[in-house]
Amino acid sequence: MMNNSIPKVKTAYVLLVNVDDRQTAMLRMAFKMYNSVNYQLIQPEDNLQPELVLVDGDADDGEELWHKAKKKFPDAVIVFFGRNAPSFTAPYLMKPIRFDTLFQHLRNLQQGNGVWLADKAAAQKESVSEKIESNTEHVADKIAEHAQHSVTVVRFHPQGTLLGMVQKLAQQTEDTAILFDNKPVLIVFPSVEKVLLAVESEALQQLSMQTDAEWQTKTVPASASTSQLHDKAKLTLQSCIWQLSIWTARGRLIDPITPDTVIRLKAWPNMTRLAYLPEAMRLSAFLVRTPVALNTLYKLLPVSLEDVLNYIAATYSIGALVIEQQLTPPAAQQEKEMVLTRKAPQATKPVSGTQEAEYDESDEDKPKGGLLARLMGRLRGN
Repeated sequence: MMNNSIPKVKTAYVLLVNVDDRQTAMLRMAFKMYNSVNYQLIQPEDNLQPELVLVDGDADDGEELWHKAKKKFPDAVIVFFGRNAPSFTAPYLMKPIRFDTLFQHLRNLQQGNGVWLADKAAAQKESVSEKIESNTEHVADKIAEHAQHSVTVVRFHPQGTLLGMVQKLAQQTEDTAILFDNKPVLIVFPSVEKVLLAVESEALQQLSMQTDAEWQTKTVPASASTSQLHDKAKLTLQSCIWQLSIWTARGRLIDPITPDTVIRLKAWPNMTRLAYLPEAMRLSAFLVRTPVALNTLYKLLPVSLEDVLNYIAATYSIGALVIEQQLTPPAAQQEKEMVLTRKAPQATKPVSGTQEAEYDESDEDKPKGGLLARLMGRLRGN
């Protein structure tokens, strides 16, 4: 007999039109984290009727694409997705994506709400323009008063650290254990790209801060028991290096990168399988499209320098971040170049009628602990 008390999760097919890879990746990740409705991204060739169609309206032909989608999918809600509202009446979802309100907006759109009314747009635009004009002089004066905020960047080299040891062993072929004071810390299995931990997370974090420790290594001979260790090792090599990089960096800049080195993200890290790192989504979205030096990145993005440097260390260590151009200043200028400056954060509220154009993510959607810490208990219990 079927149990009718089990709640059924509704599936809503979503089609993206003209949406770039970055926005698509964010939406796909958000949909995977949401359980109340099974939002499923589909492709035109899937021959499935979408319930929602999100058309990116920021392109030159954005409005034209919306009208085409409206004719092609008459039974779907065709949403104009952009930073600026359309010039016609249409369901409207504003950029940037905010995880804390995204699904509330999607529900409203499905229910016929969230429609931008074109006949009210002109009046609203005129009202906003008047408010902006009246506040322009005041805001300009406030910006001029802001002092420069300076920070000193400290660098570190992975050589001699636990991170450096794991990276070195990852390039070899033999299964090798790392020991400290003749006690095993972890075992690196390069052939299966896994790591088996032999200490608790807190101890591993403390060891990752050591810079002058005498590490010992011991080759693990191939045997039947070694195969069992492979099965026991649940932590991927990439996840381990990512977490060790964050613990080792602690707000420092990894060598050989300097503040003038032009860096670029060649591929998005799989954030769902790596330890949580603040601002990783925003930094990834920026660096995957724009090669930039640290001193410029620090001026452009209002994020914590510690978060930026930890992100650089983690992505560089796993090979996701590449050096586009290495600009190393002379030794005499090295210390001077280690000081970064940017405008101090603005204390005044945004001008009425404007919206803050930046990616945000609610605290409730953020993972509460690192992947390494979560896996530790399981490994110790095996």
